[in-house]
Amino acid sequence: MNDKYLIFFDIDGTILDNDEQVVPDSAIRSIRLLRERGHQCMICTGRCRDIWPKEILDIGFDGVVGGCGTHIIYHDKELLHATLPQELQREIADDLVKYHIDGVLEGSAHSYFHHEPWMPEVVGFFKAPRPKRDLGKSVSPEFEAGRIEFLDAEVLDFDKMALWFDETGDMAGFRKKYEDRFDFIERDPTFYEIVPKGYSKATGIQFMCDYLNVPREKTIGFGDSTNDLPMLQIVGVSVAMGDGNPAIFPEVDYVTDAVLADGIEKALVHFGLLG
Repeated sequence: MNDKYLIFFDIDGTILDNDEQVVPDSAIRSIRLLRERGHQCMICTGRCRDIWPKEILDIGFDGVVGGCGTHIIYHDKELLHATLPQELQREIADDLVKYHIDGVLEGSAHSYFHHEPWMPEVVGFFKAPRPKRDLGKSVSPEFEAGRIEFLDAEVLDFDKMALWFDETGDMAGFRKKYEDRFDFIERDPTFYEIVPKGYSKATGIQFMCDYLNVPREKTIGFGDSTNDLPMLQIVGVSVAMGDGNPAIFPEVDYVTDAVLADGIEKALVHFGLLG
């Protein structure tokens, strides 16, 4: 492979191991070497800016396609940020109570929860310390703890949703009401990532290709999950992590090793970008 590439990396399950919550040294080393050699590296994540981990940003990236394409930053310049109408945000928050659905309403500066989350994944997120971040603004201790209850917030400010549900919830009813305005990405049978229609990791990548005048055949994408499929289907070269969701393997050009088995570095060596 020759010339310079625009390379996109998912965070969870790709750069960051899901179980150990660590980034392998080989990934850090590889990304920094890519940039030294003139390639551009960007994060491409479903996470909204509120939970972009500072320790991962500090690896050194040219920018971030965040929130599944709803928020794009390039060299510290905000190029795009799609927001939801306040009335719609409040309606969604009320309906999560009505339909008894748990989850996180994800935004640029804050994340919002039920008063008492009950799904284990949400409870863990609710109780976990917030990732270190530097957004250039002060926040209240409650916001810094990541425990804003959306029914208590006078003004909501979120871009997308990650929702979990069990047999007590009516996800079918919630989905029927909102599926004309949002895409529902099934991450597992009780977990949906929900993104405003017209936005995806693919639209974010196309935006950056247009902005930088980079042809899509000069792009590479690394991912591990079903929410990465739009990214993996639009890039010139697609790579799946070996410990990712097997459902995406038939859709990619190359399946590399697991995150902690130096999967990113091995794929870059395979394609001749580190040799």
